[in-house]
Amino acid sequence: MKKLILLLLIVPLSTFAQHVKKSKLSESITFEHKDITGKVFQHDFVSEILNNSRKIFVWIPEGYDLSEDKYPLLVVHDGGSVFINKKGSFGNGNMPKNDFIPKKRGWNLDEIVYELIQSKKIKPIIMVGVSNTKYRGLEYVPTRNGINYGKALIQELIPEIKKLYRINSGDIGTLGSSAGGTISLYLGWERNDVFTKAACLSPGIIFRGQNYFELFKKAKVPANLKLAMVNGSDDFDSGLQSGFDKCIDYLNKINFPKENLLYWVDKNGNHGSRSWSLQAKDILHWMYQ
Repeated sequence: MKKLILLLLIVPLSTFAQHVKKSKLSESITFEHKDITGKVFQHDFVSEILNNSRKIFVWIPEGYDLSEDKYPLLVVHDGGSVFINKKGSFGNGNMPKNDFIPKKRGWNLDEIVYELIQSKKIKPIIMVGVSNTKYRGLEYVPTRNGINYGKALIQELIPEIKKLYRINSGDIGTLGSSAGGTISLYLGWERNDVFTKAACLSPGIIFRGQNYFELFKKAKVPANLKLAMVNGSDDFDSGLQSGFDKCIDYLNKINFPKENLLYWVDKNGNHGSRSWSLQAKDILHWMYQ
């Protein structure tokens, strides 16, 4: 009889253990740096889908702790460069003259979004900077491993973010540059069930033997997407112009809603983080006003 009772106790516990999933996010620590504007938390994110790990940086707006509101979420690729750049990080070079952000190198999205919120040009948002890995060239390209990268964000990361931060599930956007701009286009276009906003800066839609445009035009047109695209005019971005133009021509051909589409060629823009900072400021104002 004692053996039977013991067996009944063990079996349910072992069955339950099989369904307990390992948390994908570590506990948060405050990310402190002299150049940070606002409050940023850092996590380690482990992806079973991608079989790797990376740092995640979560920027929360001023007043977050004083309310119970849910906030729009902006997922930004190359997240190690979003709030502060270390020397040699992606997008450091090609700094234009007369830069409006003299403080530091990098995207400076913390300053940009803080300023936009304080001036009431946009509503408060939460930003999550997702760091890249050595597999960036695969994970950020939909024709390579970008589909699994998207699954990792949607199935693993975002559900964990929602457990820790108050997120408006109906207002999730994504922003990236270069290959990060390409994966942002894919996420907005083909995973519009989750991402309702996409900002694509200098996107490599057709680049070095890969052609996402061929998949893009075959996919179902999303019903609810605000899409922003911009390309620079330096030598590197000029090489991306063909894919950019094909995409815009297709969007106009299918009568994509003009109120949901923002695009331009930045004549003073180049393939670098300072140009992307300027462009992102205009895009985010348009997206979240």
